[in-house]
Amino acid sequence: MRNCVRPIVVVFTLSLFTFAQVNNLDALKLDALKKEALEKVEARQQLVQQMVDQIFSYAELGFQEVETSKYVTGILEKNGFRVERGVVGIPTAWVATYGSGKPVIGFITDIDCIPRASQKPGVAYHDPIIDGAPGHGEGHNSGMAVNVTAALVLKELMQEHKIPGTLKVFPGVAEELLGTKAFFIRAGLFKDVDAVLGVHVADEFGTGYGQTFAP
Repeated sequence: MRNCVRPIVVVFTLSLFTFAQVNNLDALKLDALKKEALEKVEARQQLVQQMVDQIFSYAELGFQEVETSKYVTGILEKNGFRVERGVVGIPTAWVATYGSGKPVIGFITDIDCIPRASQKPGVAYHDPIIDGAPGHGEGHNSGMAVNVTAALVLKELMQEHKIPGTLKVFPGVAEELLGTKAFFIRAGLFKDVDAVLGVHVADEFGTGYGQTFAP
């Protein structure tokens, strides 16, 4: 569980830095917010694990992420996010939004699985639930647990401390088939976003930074 908490805190901290720059938060207040955020993340450990396991159980291929999208958007809507479904003409694509004004911070992570990767959970060797069936062999079941938890904690702190700004959560749909993020960009979904934080599981814990010039 600790392995999930660490990236959540990193994602949250990166987003908080953006808010700090725009809202002129001093170092002491920023440190206090990070400490408070860690406590709120720790309190959501059960939710994080539930999301990881639930999304793993759906194991839906690209453009078929129906139950995954329904599950994740349901959590976000229950927590005050507005959800627009079927964006850019893709039935399983959506955008969840909370707040208003600047800065605008986006969270994105893939949700599709891969073919022939069916696997029993918690087993460290190849042991499919259904031989030849699709499964989450690349860890796309973990990203939304990180991003959604970070977004929920940040939203709660924004409310408590009256911090202005907008949060947006995006799914990476059919990443293994097509990579629909390019279609999101062409449709202008990131046009007014100041920073986008993406999450992907890897063989070691790390972070990276990059700048794009998408129109």
